[in-house]
Amino acid sequence: MKTLSSLIAPLLLPLAVAASAQTVYRCGNSYSQQPCPGGNAIDASDRRTPAQRKAAEDGAKHERRTADTLEKQRVKEEESVARAAQQVEKAEQAAAAKRAAQKAAEEKEKKVTRTGRRQEPRYFTARDAAERKSHKKEAPPTGAAR
Repeated sequence: MKTLSSLIAPLLLPLAVAASAQTVYRCGNSYSQQPCPGGNAIDASDRRTPAQRKAAEDGAKHERRTADTLEKQRVKEEESVARAAQQVEKAEQAAAAKRAAQKAAEEKEKKVTRTGRRQEPRYFTARDAAERKSHKKEAPPTGAAR
């Protein structure tokens, strides 16, 4: 019995929908289900054939699936753009911190040179002991006559 009713119900559904269609009235530039003075009754039933209705429904389903796919793709792209922007921001912050550290080191180096000490080169230079002694200022002997 259930099988028979489940087969008949879809066949009777379009008839029920057609029977429940109400009269629509055109009142000037608007439409209403209520009659109005000077309004004309309009047949608002669906005049499409079942094949046309099915084709329209199938087209709507296809468009809905396509729209869902495009939305998912858009969301993925937006997320990847957001991640890339975060990476760029982190890189810019790291570069700014590095520039600040270099500037601080240069300022520190400048302060050392203002005190009168000789500025050392930024790169390493090997020297022997004899060179080191010649670079030092020789102090006059104590107790020497002037």
